[in-house]
Amino acid sequence: MKSFVGVLGLLLVVAGCGAGVPSSPPPEKPYDGPMVLPQDFADDATAVERSGAAGRALECTGTPYAGGGGDYDGGLEEVQDSAPDAIENFITEEGAGTGVPDNGYRLERQEKLRSLYSFDVDRRTVIAFIVSDRVTDYRGETGWGVESWAQCDPAELPAELTEDSYLQVWTDVSGQRVPASVISSYQGAEHCDWRDITFLQLGEDPRQPGYVRDPSGELNDLLTGVLDRDATVPKDARDTGYRRDGRQLWLTDDAAYLVKVGQADDVEKWPRAKDPIGCA
Repeated sequence: MKSFVGVLGLLLVVAGCGAGVPSSPPPEKPYDGPMVLPQDFADDATAVERSGAAGRALECTGTPYAGGGGDYDGGLEEVQDSAPDAIENFITEEGAGTGVPDNGYRLERQEKLRSLYSFDVDRRTVIAFIVSDRVTDYRGETGWGVESWAQCDPAELPAELTEDSYLQVWTDVSGQRVPASVISSYQGAEHCDWRDITFLQLGEDPRQPGYVRDPSGELNDLLTGVLDRDATVPKDARDTGYRRDGRQLWLTDDAAYLVKVGQADDVEKWPRAKDPIGCA
């Protein structure tokens, strides 16, 4: 698959269909760079390398978080009759549309063969799709498809948007949102029946084992321990400074301790995964 790097909080696109409300005033200077660039889909490719021209259209305060292109050869996506329909199909098939808003995109630039749709925050483009009407899918049909897309770090998106997403953004001790490339947590995949399981990842490399909250114990054989809802923070644990949902995160080598703010005796212990855990 060449579509995703990392975990995404994308929006269902309706811009151009008369139903979208742009997220902010248009950028002061619309993107005027190339609309098509080579894309690298190697396993170790960065978001910038995967995202092609869409990555150039971003105006992140940090580095691009994710990017790629549609999987039309493999049959995951199918070409559509319009650009907005192509983006909607892309999000539906990739499974990133659950629980996200259905507005916020605008047509930023249109050319003969390609169109750029963007989601803007404070006049900065934080999500970009470049779609073309010359894409051919696995059926041999030619129409509109996503050539490239890119996204800034989810921490750069509005809090009300990410709170409705499965990706959970953390804050530091001052209340500032921490980039998901530094720390993130997310619910398990629905198609694996893991929605009650929470995965906690530090760093942007998904190949590094993270921490897991598994109330059912389904994944216990893959973990260094089990969930403990009445734990005690060991003396060798360190306070990371990260906070979410009224809990502060402490770490040891083999477990994460989530301590309720103001109640030091209310602690959950999340064991570390022995190896990266994926859902096929």
